[in-house]
Amino acid sequence: MLRIIRKKDMIHFSGRRHSKTGVISAIIGFAVVAGFIVVSVISGLMKGEGGLILGVIGFALFALAVFGFTLSYKSFKQRDIFYRFPIIGAVLNGCMTILLLILYILGFGS
Repeated sequence: MLRIIRKKDMIHFSGRRHSKTGVISAIIGFAVVAGFIVVSVISGLMKGEGGLILGVIGFALFALAVFGFTLSYKSFKQRDIFYRFPIIGAVLNGCMTILLLILYILGFGS
């Protein structure tokens, strides 16, 4: 007979918890991705003539992604935590940092 075990019936002996810096890093990562999509759509609608404001917003997103990656790196050093949110934050912020850096390098060339 198949028995379904609910979560509250399971016994947990782990003292691990979610890291606050890891959760903040993941939230920052999602915010940077959403901001990048919004800025890209606005720039596309303006046919590339977004001006200085979109550039400043893009640079702020870059700085925020670097900050989020730093937070996720710090959360990896904590003990007895779940690593789900620090990994999500590191991947999102790291990828966005690289993507925005490549866009700025290509922008300086043209």
